[in-house]
Amino acid sequence: MSSKVRVKNNVCNKTSIIEVSMNENCGFDVSIDSDCQNVQRFADFLPSLTMEDLSDKKNSAVIRTYQEQEMSANCLVPAGILTAAWMEAGMVSKNRFKAVERNCVEYME
Repeated sequence: MSSKVRVKNNVCNKTSIIEVSMNENCGFDVSIDSDCQNVQRFADFLPSLTMEDLSDKKNSAVIRTYQEQEMSANCLVPAGILTAAWMEAGMVSKNRFKAVERNCVEYME
């Protein structure tokens, strides 16, 4: 089984589908399909994740890879990866995400 999320960055009009599945080594494989070439390049460099990558922001391969790639500072894809990985690891309930449907950042004046 896997956990899948869609990240819609409306400011840049890009969409990414992120799927995370647990592998036989109890790690997490990440697959990203995106219409953003920067996100696709980021995906090419992202290794399989460990539980430490999901829980230790300072040493996370997600954050480290994000810092090394040409992605905007407001890109939501790293948060989407961690969300899908947390669901796959059982750290947050898939049913909770189904109930709320989405998280969002809203512009306010």
